[in-house]
Amino acid sequence: MKINSFKKRFSVFEIAAINFRHNSLISVIVAALFCSIIPLFVGIANLDVRSAAMPLEMFVSLIGIVLLTPVFQPEQNEEIRDLVSSKSFSTMKVYLIRLIYLVIFAFLFISLFAIFMKLQHSDITLILVIGTLIDALFLGAIGMFTSALTGNTVMGYMAGLLYYALNVGMGNKLGCFYLFSMTFGQYASKCWLALAGFAMVAISLLYQKIVKVR
Repeated sequence: MKINSFKKRFSVFEIAAINFRHNSLISVIVAALFCSIIPLFVGIANLDVRSAAMPLEMFVSLIGIVLLTPVFQPEQNEEIRDLVSSKSFSTMKVYLIRLIYLVIFAFLFISLFAIFMKLQHSDITLILVIGTLIDALFLGAIGMFTSALTGNTVMGYMAGLLYYALNVGMGNKLGCFYLFSMTFGQYASKCWLALAGFAMVAISLLYQKIVKVR
């Protein structure tokens, strides 16, 4: 049983490694580069909690679109979809593995950026990190959802950016679905964003499964 268990874990890591190298490496590099240039345009030093929320919510959260939107992209190519379907592991397993390691990367980049802000004497709290991660996942979930429904990753990117622009233009008129609430010292809306994000991810995965059955 231990040997079989080890083989099962190894297959998961092998799938993750192959997917990362062939499908996700560019997205991760773009997200890392984007985070690295934010301090060139936005002040991140000596900020109080509300001020520190601004670069995190308004800029760092955008990596969610970069990382999560293309989760379904490889299988949108018919040849790749047929190749994956011919393997012993399910396509859904590939999606989940891909999604998990991309969420981990999102958390890692957000945490490193927050630590860098802390070193610049800004007032960073754990809730700022969690809130930013929720924003990133919500924006990425919009991209995933749109990409799944349309079968087009570019449409997913556009949908995520459109919702971001809507927040910039309308402000807190969006109520509990306003992305930048922590800059006003409000945190309850993150719960709604988290629930909506998880729902869109679940529906996206379910839709992809239904499409495969068809």
